[in-house]
Amino acid sequence: MPTKTEVIYKLNGINAEEGVDIFQIAPILMSFGELIRSANDTLGFEEKIDVKVKPFREGSWITEFVFHSQVATTLFNHLDTPNGQNLVTILSLLGLNAKEGISGVLNIIRFTKGKVSNFRKNTDEKTVVYENENGEKITVTLPEHRLIQSPIVQINYYNSVVTPLENFPSAESVAIKINSGNSTEEVFTEEDKQYFEEYARTELLEDVEESISTMTGVFIKPKRGSYSGEEKAYSFVMGDAPIYPVTLEDQEFVRKLQAGEVRLYFEDVLRVNLEIRQKKDRNNKINTRYSIVHVEEYSPYEKPQQLTLDSHD
Repeated sequence: MPTKTEVIYKLNGINAEEGVDIFQIAPILMSFGELIRSANDTLGFEEKIDVKVKPFREGSWITEFVFHSQVATTLFNHLDTPNGQNLVTILSLLGLNAKEGISGVLNIIRFTKGKVSNFRKNTDEKTVVYENENGEKITVTLPEHRLIQSPIVQINYYNSVVTPLENFPSAESVAIKINSGNSTEEVFTEEDKQYFEEYARTELLEDVEESISTMTGVFIKPKRGSYSGEEKAYSFVMGDAPIYPVTLEDQEFVRKLQAGEVRLYFEDVLRVNLEIRQKKDRNNKINTRYSIVHVEEYSPYEKPQQLTLDSHD
């Protein structure tokens, strides 16, 4: 049986006497419908979603999403949704409906102020950590991450909540609410407009391929940097090839640097376990980063002593 979910989409502040130009509002409502459908497609579901719009007041529309649902094994398994994927869950992942355990794309955008490129995947491969400009972190699910890093979601979300504020000067905000008694209304204001404009400018990384490899017992030499243990990126030389950026993950060695027990010199030699992370984006641009996981041996440079004739027997 198909399931139906009604969503109220409203422009607050529209003059009831003047109404809105159908040629301006129609593309916006189409973008809102496409936002939901693209979220469904981004998460890899084959279920079909039909969209119908029923105006009921000037500036307000009931958008009916008819979801032809089937229970399937999906990314939502770890969210414990017993009925499989459904529209309410998709709306929650987009941040348009509160659901325990889900932050939602909207709240991630608000948290990061639209700067969504600073993230890392956790080792459980089910969660992703986003960090804002204040160094605060938020852990989100993999489906939320997939959505926020989708360029289709990016453009349709922007057109759904920012374009109306630009096209209709009298519109004070955009309000979206699931048409049920216990759901909350999400209101998009000028402050959100700033965040979504930043989000729209961000180059997304949804197609990034990542490989991680570790080399053990590698000999490297310092190239440049203060090597105080407080910096985040250093340069080393492996053979004749420079490697950069390099982070120091060996906390005991970092402690020695900070305490001044070790002062790196460009002729020093370190034998280390080196982790290499490579990412390839959709434009085939490769980014490589290095981490010194463990310093197995540190050999400081010793200046050769000049021998005199008196030193020979």
